[in-house]
Formats: sequence, structure tokens, C-alpha cells
Amino acid sequence: MSKKLSRRDFLKLAGVTSAGLALSACGVDATRLPDPTATPSLTPFPMSTNTPTLTPTPKPPTMGELARKLGFDIGFSLSLGYGSFYVPECQNFLINFSTVTDGMASHPNFTDVNHKEGFAYWRDLSDFAKKHNMSLDLNHFFWAFGYFKEGTASHYMVNASKDEVDAYMKDRVEKFFQIPYFTSANFVNEAIVNNPATLDYGWGEGYNPFYKFYGTNYPYECYKVAWNEALKTGREIGKDVHLIYNTASSEAKSPGADFEYRYLIGLKDKLRKELGIERPFDIGMQFHVTVIDREWRWNAKKFGYQTLLEHLKAIAEIGDVRITEFSIANTNDEQEQKDILHTIFEAFIDSKIGKSFMMWDPIGFALNGSVDSMQYLVDTSYKPMFMFDELYKILQSKS
Repeated sequence: MSKKLSRRDFLKLAGVTSAGLALSACGVDATRLPDPTATPSLTPFPMSTNTPTLTPTPKPPTMGELARKLGFDIGFSLSLGYGSFYVPECQNFLINFSTVTDGMASHPNFTDVNHKEGFAYWRDLSDFAKKHNMSLDLNHFFWAFGYFKEGTASHYMVNASKDEVDAYMKDRVEKFFQIPYFTSANFVNEAIVNNPATLDYGWGEGYNPFYKFYGTNYPYECYKVAWNEALKTGREIGKDVHLIYNTASSEAKSPGADFEYRYLIGLKDKLRKELGIERPFDIGMQFHVTVIDREWRWNAKKFGYQTLLEHLKAIAEIGDVRITEFSIANTNDEQEQKDILHTIFEAFIDSKIGKSFMMWDPIGFALNGSVDSMQYLVDTSYKPMFMFDELYKILQSKS
């Protein structure tokens, strides 16, 4: 594992080299004078009639380039990459892809407590993504389910007044929009919670200051804050920046999925009529596949290629689809990992409606021993592993 660098160390790294010029004698004997009567013989150098043509070896396309030919971005989520991002090997691995995010760096514990460092890190990701023609997702503006629990930096907001909540929302979005370059962000995350074991579902009310004052209308309020800031900073939603409603569940044909689907149709219609934009937001979907007793469980239900294909097309009627989190858990079987990848990734590609495919943290959590990640995409030295090769083969076969 390469030594991790701090952000400051990384930015200071530079190398300047110089070349010395060497002088050599030409072997002339200074004790002998040339014969003045001698006629020099000038023999021309032979001219070759077969000048070789140098043809550069074509460089194979990156995974990101292959994906973009198919109409979508592919990448993964770092996890608190303060250390890993600044390792050169990590950056060399990143440029194989066309999009990147950090799945935890938008948490208030980092953006609120350590404001300067947190947003400096996002700006570094922004500069890197723009330089390498990559998309950048800022992750979550608002995640009521996770950002206001006890022990978090923003827990005090649970008991805040409506004016304080409104000010917090505007201030947070304003700070994110000061990042010079980004292409998308989740304006709300996991608003409706589904229990995969019991199939219970409902609004995430606990630790939710937004729900306290706005009820089920709070995703609309979150969207409007982001929309207004986009107008203020000269960004066009749907073109320069995409706002994403990120779901807590991607389960098909369940009561919770149907409930959320109908809610999203209503939210879309409300925003469309008010703002005059036909598709105001994209839909982010999470696929964390767990293997139990050799059965693939996508949340609580077994699924297959055709079911998933139909589900993706149905969701796309509301907004462009983005798989924001994809992981495989509870199996170390190489072929089983490949089979799961083929099922989900090929359905995503064949649906022809997806805009991005984001794998969940092949670096950070994997290094910490978690199996809830794409841990076989890259090893601890950032060397591609068998799942990287499998992804590339799928993209090649679809191109």
C-alpha cells in the first residue's frame, strides 16, 4: 500500500529536473598538419528510398470512454478519501472511469464541523474531475435519515425553529454551489424508507427537521432551494447540473416501491407545472445485493434480468435513471460475483435509459474489511482485479 499523502502534501508535490550538456573531444592529432596539395574526396551519404513510417500504437479506450459511447458515465464512490484520493496510484485508477463522487464527504460531520477542509477536499475533487473530463456528483445535499441523528454535527437542528431550518437549508446548498465544477447532486436522499425484511414502508420522520415543518412536501422544498441557487449561480438544471432524487430502495413490485413511484409522479408534475421543465429531476437507485443461502436478494426479493429491465424502464418515465450505489455482499465466490454483475449491469445497459452507473466504494470500505462494497474491483495497491476486467468485457461486448 502506498504511503498516504495529506491534501497539502499532495498539492506541494512537484519535480523539476535539469539536464547537463557533456562535451567530448573529437580525436584530432594536433601534431600533424594537413597536406595542402591533397584534394579532398567528398562522398555523399547514401539516401534511403525506404523511409520507415512510424505509426503510433493505438491506446485502448478506457472504461469511461466505452461507457460514454453507450450514453452513460461509469465510476465509483470514494469513501472519505482525504487520504486515498491524494495517493497518485488512486488517481491513476480513477482516470479509467468517467465519473466520481465521495459517498460520505458531504456529511455535515465534515462539511459543517471542518468546513474549510471539507469543502477544500470537494474543490480538489472538482479540479481533478474537470481536468480529466469526468463528471462529479456532490452526493447528498439533504439526508434527513442520516444527517441529524444523535452524535452528528447537525443533531441540534432536530429542535430548531422553522426559520433556523430554512436558513440551514439555504446556507448548506449555497456552500456546495460555490464549488467551481460539478455535474450532479442528490437534492434529497432516502426520503421514503422501506424495510426489506417486513416490507413496511413510510416517511422517515425520526430526526427529520424538514418533515417536522413541511411534512411529505419537504422533498419539494429541498428541490426549490437547490433550484433557486442554480439560477443564482447561472447553472441550468438538466443541462449544467442534474438534481437527483435518491431512493432508499430499488425493489420492484413491492408496496413501498409502488407508494414511492406514485409520489414521484406527483412531485414531477408539480415541479413541471411550476418551473416549466419537463423532467425536473433524475432518479437515483441503490442496488446492494446480498447473497443468502445461495439466493440473490435485492433487498427482500429475488430478482432477475427481465424484472429489472422492466422496472428500470418504468422508473425512466419519471426521470433519467442513475444507479448511484451498487455493491455485492456476503459472497466471495468469483463466478457468483460475475453473475450478479452481469444481471444488473447488462439490464442497465440494455434498458438504454441509464445516465450513470456508480459502484459503491471499492477502495475505502473494502480496505476496512467490509463486504458491502465492490471489493474485487481493485486491490489495496489500486491494481485492477477480476471484477474490473469483467466490467470492461461487458462494455466491449455492448459497444
